[in-house]
Amino acid sequence: YEFGILTGIMIMPYFQNDLNARNISEYLLSAMMAGAFGGSLCSGYLADRMGRRGSMCLATIIFLLGGVLQVAADHLVKIYAGRVITGISIGLLSMVVPLYQSEIAPKNMRGRLVSIQQLAIAFGISVSYWIGYGFLDVNSPASWRLPLGIPLVIGLIYAIGILLMPRSPRYLIHCHMDLQALEVLAFIRGDGSLSHPEVLMEYVEIKQSMRFEETYGSKHYGRLFQKGWENNRKRLLLGIAVQAFQQLTGANSLLFLIDPLFSLYAPQIFQALGIVGGHGTLLGKWSNNKSIYSNAISGIINLVFSIPPVFFIDRFGRRPTLVIGTIVCCICMIVMAIVGAVTGLTDNIRAIYAPGGMAADIPREIDIGVIGSSINSGGTVAFLVVMYLFIASYALTWAPVGWIFPTELYSQDVRAQALGITTAANWLFNYGVTQITPIMFVTIRWKTFAAYAVVCVVIGYLVYRYFPETMGKSLEEIDLIFSGNFNYYDLNVHHPQTAAAALDILDRAHAYARNSNPLNPQVVEGLFGDLTTPSVRTPAVTPFAQSTKPSTPQINENSIPLESITSHSTAPLSSPPLSSPSASLPLSRPPFSPPPSIKSSPS
Repeated sequence: YEFGILTGIMIMPYFQNDLNARNISEYLLSAMMAGAFGGSLCSGYLADRMGRRGSMCLATIIFLLGGVLQVAADHLVKIYAGRVITGISIGLLSMVVPLYQSEIAPKNMRGRLVSIQQLAIAFGISVSYWIGYGFLDVNSPASWRLPLGIPLVIGLIYAIGILLMPRSPRYLIHCHMDLQALEVLAFIRGDGSLSHPEVLMEYVEIKQSMRFEETYGSKHYGRLFQKGWENNRKRLLLGIAVQAFQQLTGANSLLFLIDPLFSLYAPQIFQALGIVGGHGTLLGKWSNNKSIYSNAISGIINLVFSIPPVFFIDRFGRRPTLVIGTIVCCICMIVMAIVGAVTGLTDNIRAIYAPGGMAADIPREIDIGVIGSSINSGGTVAFLVVMYLFIASYALTWAPVGWIFPTELYSQDVRAQALGITTAANWLFNYGVTQITPIMFVTIRWKTFAAYAVVCVVIGYLVYRYFPETMGKSLEEIDLIFSGNFNYYDLNVHHPQTAAAALDILDRAHAYARNSNPLNPQVVEGLFGDLTTPSVRTPAVTPFAQSTKPSTPQINENSIPLESITSHSTAPLSSPPLSSPSASLPLSRPPFSPPPSIKSSPS
């Protein structure tokens, strides 16, 4: 909302006259991005010190302070200060919200839940645009103060909502608050039952991973930039890359320069493309143009196509989605370059940017209607159709996955710190794209789109070659994949599972052996006895008894000692490694006795 509302406010006469605020849109946008960059850099430290909910509450307080300063501003300096403060809160929330979503979501729904962030972004910008448009005819200072004040109400509602949300169970276990973590898991997974098998299984999975990190992982911040057994450096580079690629696909070169829902520059661009002759205004004096309708279509397309990822993102995988999105974006850029070269559309865009290099510096005496009268209408329509296709493909692919993918890469100890760095990279590249693209339009014209097409080709190759597939895996399983030398590019290849997931499989083997009796149950005990001793297994899981779904065991919640549940995380695994031929032995083989070296392995 805070980014989108600038589009309408900047051209309101009372805003310009009250604060002497003309041709400053570039600087207001830069001020907010600078605040967001700083806020995201601090977000990792704050999320670890204050918790996920605590840092969101702090960000909301900062947001309210920035909003009050803007609404009450009687000088342009206060507007700048308010934008920077608001930007800090946006930087914090842009990291902590997807972090929190990923930590409470089940692995089969994690992509869907995190993609809601992008849907909310599109919705907020769309709403801000229409609110700004509705206040254009208000002939008082309320025309700009009220639109800036509306977020204060939303912020208060958000602050109350945060207090009603459960805390992150992974953060609670990280802070050794195991009982509270179990209660949260029971609330969000098992209908409040502490003895629910899925609750206990997920708790064991998280606990064993954190025990291992505490024992063998380094504690200093520099571990993010080291390779080590955790491969943190590779993970960090992948996280920064996906955030940078999200911007370098050319999305913001279009959205910040053509679509007013994401920018300050769209109305001028559409007028330069020759779309004139209807009713509507977003430039103050322009009473006869229909650029407002083109902008509205663009915003609706972005919002509508942000909805499908909520339903399909956990079905098709992260890598295929990114690769397909890159291909479509590349094709769109090529077509726009061709249309621009043939029809001269980009030459008229250059006429707008040439005076000062940025749309914010457009001389108001330029008669854009005269420029537009010479535009080929067929070329304009073709350009807009391809542009809308680009927006749709971006909203379906890179927009949501750019937020989802980084949240899945890191282990619990460094997740918040690493996400703070990757989110800061997003804001840095966001700012860079919005500053460089106008200069490119002035100097190389239609070749700007061709340059972005080449970048898309490079991005597509890098994603296909180096990005892992993380769909359908728990955060702890992804941690195992990065910590070992496994082929993590193939979605269908067998990957290592956590001990908790392995115990689940063993329970099913026991149930099959006892109920269908294809072989002697003692053989199963001989094969898996080291992993399934009663002292470890009994409190946590019971056989599934001819059912593919776990049944709730009859266990007194008050009688379960917490130590007996967490013993999963400390007991060494005695199953053979994946490379061992014994790992694939049929159940009819003689009992397997793993060598002592495997029994003593901490992993």
